[in-house]
Amino acid sequence: MERETGLLTARDGYVLDKMFADWPPLTEEWLALLTRKRALARMPADAPAPAGLAAIDTRVAFRCASGLTDARTLCLPGTYVPGSAFLPITTFYGLALLGLREGEAIGFDRPEGRRDWIVLEKVLFRPAAGKVGEDPVRPSFRLIAGGLEERAFAPANENGPGQGPGPSAA
Repeated sequence: MERETGLLTARDGYVLDKMFADWPPLTEEWLALLTRKRALARMPADAPAPAGLAAIDTRVAFRCASGLTDARTLCLPGTYVPGSAFLPITTFYGLALLGLREGEAIGFDRPEGRRDWIVLEKVLFRPAAGKVGEDPVRPSFRLIAGGLEERAFAPANENGPGQGPGPSAA
């Protein structure tokens, strides 16, 4: 049997395992897709995700069989708001995209009896990296105890220091 294309981060694999154990299957077709996704290769917990990998919380651009092209952020079901730019992984398209790399496609059966597919066009944003293809950059700054003690801040209004004309000037 040929291995399914795709790769799961350790977190995504854990989420799918929890969904499989705790959620009743929505349909036979959805359960079959979830089972396929759970069988994907998994990355070690401390390994950084590759730049073009669709994972939970990544913003992705995709195209599907219906001709729809869209960009959404893959999310957990609890963070989804209808009409938002999020796509929960409990939907067929969200689950199908999870674990794909840029340019990869997956076909799956729908409850209506038709065959559907989706292609991951591009990963637009990865929260772990900030920008696609770059490692996170930590700001370099140093805290100094009492660093602002020498500075005297005088409160001011638009007329300079002092009371000012008061509320009637507004």
